Amino acid sequence: MSKAEKIHDDSIVIDATCPLAVLDQYHDNYMKGGVTVVAATVGYGAAEIGTMDFTMKNLGQWLSKFRNNSKKLLHVTSVDDIFKAKAEGKLGVIFHFQGSKPFEDDINSVELYYRLGVRMGQLCYNAKDLVGCGCAVEEDTGLTEFGEQVVGEMNRLGIVVDCAHTGYQTTMDAIEASKSPVIISHGNARAICNNRRNIEDDLIKAIVKSGGVVGFNGFPGFVADKMKPTLDDMLDHVDYMVKLVGAEHICVGIDYYEYQAGVADEETAQLIYQYLLDSGAWAPGEYPPPPWYYPQGIEMPEKMKNLTIGLHKRGYSEEDIKGILGLNIIRVFKEIWQ
Repeated sequence: MSKAEKIHDDSIVIDATCPLAVLDQYHDNYMKGGVTVVAATVGYGAAEIGTMDFTMKNLGQWLSKFRNNSKKLLHVTSVDDIFKAKAEGKLGVIFHFQGSKPFEDDINSVELYYRLGVRMGQLCYNAKDLVGCGCAVEEDTGLTEFGEQVVGEMNRLGIVVDCAHTGYQTTMDAIEASKSPVIISHGNARAICNNRRNIEDDLIKAIVKSGGVVGFNGFPGFVADKMKPTLDDMLDHVDYMVKLVGAEHICVGIDYYEYQAGVADEETAQLIYQYLLDSGAWAPGEYPPPPWYYPQGIEMPEKMKNLTIGLHKRGYSEEDIKGILGLNIIRVFKEIWQ
């Protein structure tokens, strides 16, 4: 076993954005890749699936998964649960909302979801909603009054405020409004790949100043301007952000996706792409059409060890690698979760 492989096996590995985890058959892929915890997308920002009705049914299905697969899965609602998952060889699952639409217009729903186990919440999903503006909105008017209430309630309860997919001004407003660190669970450096979904330098610095972390992303359109990016292309984002703010503020948010290449066939992926365009959740300027090839070398979660090998080859220390893989975001969780 190489030193990099040993570092990976010894590390707590947390992927901070995991839509693919909705498919039960891929839980083993994450475990084969040495992943300790996934932040599974359990609430959505797209119109038809961003309702309370859809979300509550989805949460019910997840609770059933925990009950029926207790030897493999562990619902993570505390930092202790993360270490428990590692010690017991289970896949820990954090409930993560990609958008605030499931709150609808009722501030009391934030506590309802907290009590059901939600511990990370993204404010927007590209478009404008009741909380603020997504990153694809032409004129970002910032955090709304309701958005301020939502941030305050998330702070009170201990839900991580996540500004991935959220507009520049809305994110800046959220950082100012929040009494807790704000994160971007999955977002690359715009200086490396000029896509509106990626993040400007001053926004990265503002997240870090709040005490938060930024997770680098594997969705191909945000990695490089080519159909088949490589692991090195993704690591270029890591290097850039580390030089900008330090390795202690970077985490993993690969965003493996249930319609990516190698998971869904191209016909199905095209149908989903059209639905997301028609719903306004995606825009063609930010999201290239399928097939979506994740970086070569780390195409699927079972290859996550190659990420550690790549970081090691680039000269990152064991301390930095273990921080990036999981300990950095655990530091944030310790401050926020109650």
